[in-house]
Parts: sequence; C-alpha cells; structure tokens
Amino acid sequence: MSPQEQPLILAPEDEAAIHSLLQKIGDCWSRGDGNAFAEPFADDADYIVATGDFLKGRRQIADVHQRVFDGIFKGTRLGGRLTSLRCITPDVVLVHSVGGILFAGEADGSVEANGLTTLVVAKQGGVWRIVCFQNTPTGRHRKLRFFWRLLKSKLRLRR
Repeated sequence: MSPQEQPLILAPEDEAAIHSLLQKIGDCWSRGDGNAFAEPFADDADYIVATGDFLKGRRQIADVHQRVFDGIFKGTRLGGRLTSLRCITPDVVLVHSVGGILFAGEADGSVEANGLTTLVVAKQGGVWRIVCFQNTPTGRHRKLRFFWRLLKSKLRLRR
C-alpha cells in the first residue's frame, strides 16, 4: 500500500472531541434546550431531519429543535451508539451512529434503534463542528411503532 493509500488515523484527542460533540447533543436534547443543542453545529451547517426537511444554519437548527422540544418531544432523550468514525482528511471526519428518541419510561437498549445518522464533522479554527447531519428513519413499521411508543409514554405520564 502506497503512502497515499494509507488510511488516515484520527488522533485520540480529536476522537475524544468528536465523542464529546455527540454527548453534548444528547445532553442538550434531554434538557430541551434548542440553542445549546445547535451550538456544536457550524454556523452554516446543513441538517436533514427524519421527515426529510432541510435546515440551513445553526439558527434554524436551534429554532426548529426548540419547537419540537416544547412540543411532541418534550421530556424525551436520545439513545443509541456511535458505529463508525472515518477520517477523510486530518480535519474532516465521517461519523455514523444508530439510535432513536426515547420517551418517558424507555431505556436505551430496550427500544429497537429507529434511525441512522450520518454526520460530517470538521475542525474549524481548532474546534470540531458538525457541518452536515442527516437523520434517516430505519426499521419496519417505524411510523406505527413510533406512535405506539409515544402513546404509551403519554399514558405513563398521566399516571
């Protein structure tokens, strides 16, 4: 294998920083804080939500997520796991993860993953930022399962 064909290796501190970005997104989702959720994204980030809608920029990502945090996803958490990191250049990494939204009473691992996320993260000015994020729903009967889980969580909260 020639030097140009050698796979790039991500430095441990960069890998830790990328893991931290994903953790921050999950923590901010749990708090229902749209502005904090959008902070790890680049100012001009692209975000494709599970419905196929396209969001452009940190401000729109924050605003749309705050609406869902105040609405249907109030009190939810993110579950899942990172499945791969692929270093494209020393400053650009392709990230894949699986997971889904956890409603009240659900635990990570007790719910089948219902989404695949693909992210492109880039080091900008020495800071890792998410420049592109796509959330793709997965699984058979995903809409039916999703709404059944939502209904069960709402019933749990009424008790």
